[in-house]
Amino acid sequence: MPKERFISYPFCSKENDPSLLVGWAGWTHLAQAQALASWLTDIVEREGWPPERLVPLLAGLDELLPWLLQWHNEPTPEFGALGDFYATFLEGQLHQHGLTREDLKAWRPPTMAGRRRRKQIRA
Repeated sequence: MPKERFISYPFCSKENDPSLLVGWAGWTHLAQAQALASWLTDIVEREGWPPERLVPLLAGLDELLPWLLQWHNEPTPEFGALGDFYATFLEGQLHQHGLTREDLKAWRPPTMAGRRRRKQIRA
């Protein structure tokens, strides 16, 4: 069985399913953006997350934008230039939820209280 690699999206799991949200590391930047946008849309429509819970998903999409604009901005009949489509999608989501790009850049994962580091054994 070949070893597979995955991308994890912590703090993006549904309330009733705390499983870590993962994606395949072999996805293109476009496939990653499609997966994040789809998950974000589903979360907003079905779960009604508050804006602060959406920040990790939006930050993930924001990190993909430079690559989308560089490598996946060819026009398609349905969406036009896909990099521009996702840039517009992100801006719309930020506006809808009262967030800014600065909010995305400032976000840090919550700290885990009571978590201890294992001692390293030196030889």
